[in-house]
Amino acid sequence: MTVKKTLLASAALVATLTTTAFAGNTPASWPMYALQPSHNATFTSDFPAVSWTFQAPGAAAARKAVHNNTIIRDLVGFPIGVAVANGAVYAPNDNGYLYKLDATTGKLLWSFNAYNQLMTVPVVATVAGKELVFVGVGNSVFAFSHAKKFATKGAQVIRGTDVSAIDAIDAQTGALVWRFETKGEDMPSAVFDRGLLLFGNGDGHVYALNAATGALKWKTPIKSFVSMSSAAFDPKQNIVIMGGTHPSDIMAVDAATGKLLWRVHPKNIFSSSGGDGTWAVTGTETIGQIETRTATETKNSSSEELAIDIATGKILWSVNLGTGKSPPRNKDAVPAIAGGIVYTGSPVTHQEYAIDAKTGKILWHTPLKVGMKAAPTIVGADIIQPTAKGAIITLDKKTGKILNNVNFKQGGYGPQNGDVVGDTYFIGTNAGYLQAIPLTKLAVKR
Repeated sequence: MTVKKTLLASAALVATLTTTAFAGNTPASWPMYALQPSHNATFTSDFPAVSWTFQAPGAAAARKAVHNNTIIRDLVGFPIGVAVANGAVYAPNDNGYLYKLDATTGKLLWSFNAYNQLMTVPVVATVAGKELVFVGVGNSVFAFSHAKKFATKGAQVIRGTDVSAIDAIDAQTGALVWRFETKGEDMPSAVFDRGLLLFGNGDGHVYALNAATGALKWKTPIKSFVSMSSAAFDPKQNIVIMGGTHPSDIMAVDAATGKLLWRVHPKNIFSSSGGDGTWAVTGTETIGQIETRTATETKNSSSEELAIDIATGKILWSVNLGTGKSPPRNKDAVPAIAGGIVYTGSPVTHQEYAIDAKTGKILWHTPLKVGMKAAPTIVGADIIQPTAKGAIITLDKKTGKILNNVNFKQGGYGPQNGDVVGDTYFIGTNAGYLQAIPLTKLAVKR
C-alpha cells in the first residue's frame, strides 16, 4: 500500500439529509447507495485532497495467477461504491471482506470476514447509541435447481448460494453485532431510515429489519428476485423503489407497512435488465435505465431512460438513448441527478447523457467510446464518469465537452460509483485497488 499523507483540516461543517445529521469533515452516516436519493455521491466539506492506494490482500497474487479480468474481479475486486463516514472509508470486496480504512491516510483499521462476496454499498448509521455498519452478503450464483426454473414462466427463482445475510458490524471494533440470514443473496444496497433497514434481495422479497436488533418487522413477496437493484428511497412519501428480474419489473413498497404499491413492466424490457439497475429519486419521480430489445433484434439492444411517478407507478416519460451491442452483465447504468438534470452513461451505446428530469428531453450526449455502468458524480460544473477500461473521464455538465481523461492503470470500473468528499474522490477498481484521488488530478474544480 502506498500512502501520501496530508494534514486533516479541523473546521466542521453541518448538513442534513432527510432525518440524518452530518457533521465534521466527512458524513457522520451513509444511509443508502451513493449517500442520497439523487445518487450524486458528493459531500461538500473541508476534507483535504489526499492521495493513497490500498490493495486488497491477495489481489497482487490473484492478478499474477489469473489472466481473466472477469475472474480477477470476482475474486478480489471492489465491486461497488464505498461509504465514507466519520473519517473512515468502508470498502466491501468480492473476497468476502469488509475493510475499514482511515480516510486521510488509507491505513487499514480492521477487516471483517462475511464468508461470501460483498457487493453492497455499506450503510453507516448510529443506532441506539452505537455506530453500526450494515452490509449485504451474497453471490450472483444460481443453484442448478433454480437456474432451470428460468424456462418456466412465473416460477420463483432464487439467486445466491452459500452464506446470504445482512450483517450489522460494530464500526469501532469490526465485530459482528447481529446477522439476519435469508434464502437468497443480499447484494443490493439497503436504505436506513427511522430505525429500519429496507432492502430487496435474491429470494424474491422486500424486507424491513429493526436496525438495532436485526428483528424482522415485515417481509413482502414480490414474485421476482432483486439482483443489483439497490433500494431507492423517497423520504417524503416513505416509499422504497427497486427493480426485479423474472419478471423484469419495477416496484414500489410502502416503507412503514411493506404493502406493495405498484409494479411496472416496461414494454420490450430485456433479460435481467429490471433487476440490474438502481433507480434515483428527484421530487415526486423515480428515474432509471433499462435495456430493451424488439422482436427483430438478436445481438443488439437499446438503452432506455424512464421516469415513473412514485405515488402511482405511472410512466411519465421514456426516451430511447440509442442502440448497440448487448452487454453480457449489468445491463443498465445508474443515473445521478443534480439541478433537475439526469446525468448517466450507457453500457449499450457507450455515450454520456444529460436529460431533463421533467420532460425526458436529451440536452446533450457525448461519445466516450467505452462502456460505463456506474453513476457519475457531479461536482460544481463538472461530471466525473468512471469507465470499464479504467479511464476516469471529466466532462462539462452544461455542454458534455470532455475536459480530462486519465487512467491510473489499476483496473477498470463496473458498477462502482465514485464518492467525492471535500477535495478527494474515492473509488475501487475491478483489479483490487481502492483509490483516494485528489480532484485536481481529475481536472475538477470546486
